[in-house]
Amino acid sequence: MLIKTKKNAFLIFLTLFLSSFSLVACGNSTNTAKQEDSNTQQDIDNLFKKAESLFDEDKPQEAYNILKKLAEQGDAKAQNSLGNGYEYGYWGEVNLKQAEYWYRKSAAQNYTKGIHNLGVSIFLQKQYKDALPYFEKAASMKHADSINMLGIYYLEGIVFEQDYKRALKYFSQAIDIDANNASALFNIGQAYYYGHGVEQDYNKAFIWINKSANQDYSLAQIQLAEMYFSGKGVNKSVAKAIEIIKPLAELGDPKAQQNLKWYVDHPN
Repeated sequence: MLIKTKKNAFLIFLTLFLSSFSLVACGNSTNTAKQEDSNTQQDIDNLFKKAESLFDEDKPQEAYNILKKLAEQGDAKAQNSLGNGYEYGYWGEVNLKQAEYWYRKSAAQNYTKGIHNLGVSIFLQKQYKDALPYFEKAASMKHADSINMLGIYYLEGIVFEQDYKRALKYFSQAIDIDANNASALFNIGQAYYYGHGVEQDYNKAFIWINKSANQDYSLAQIQLAEMYFSGKGVNKSVAKAIEIIKPLAELGDPKAQQNLKWYVDHPN
């Protein structure tokens, strides 16, 4: 049976963060902890860039050594990145307790990404009410992913009463800040696809979902392939649907694999 991409807060949320990990962080870290006297901010920035390069060169242990030193000295950006590595197992085994520990260190210094990621960590433990203040704080600091998450709270009726129009408002605000925010683009597309908060319009849904798919967002790519297969919002093309979804299936995505089989077995 064909699997259509539904609006599932947890799936949307997990995909966003599992696919977007990077040591890169925007701007310099806000650091209230005392640095070693020998380390100027320029030294810290250079070391962080070195860690980033080592990570890109598939040398995670060497990157870890640098980040751990910077984090212990109190650099909020390094603390956040160290937490990322623990959360996704880049330093070996996944260690969510260590991830949350370093996110809390980073968030305590008012580092936006650390605040957001602490919210993520708590959210994934299904402590949705406890996670909410962190998303709200990061959203007040114009963090697009946190604004998008507030939309998901309203979209799915988490903590708040379900409100599609308010959810759409948050998704739109996220796009205003980050025009390439893949999850928010996808969520707006889904609103038009299902007619939640707006009049159902497959043509508009296609535009938004296509933008998200162009950011290599797997949920959007799966939905885009479905739209080509069914001819919703675009001329029907089974070949195009297969072209879009085949790379995801080859990477092992179970939804993509099942849909690809359906497209091949049921072309009409």
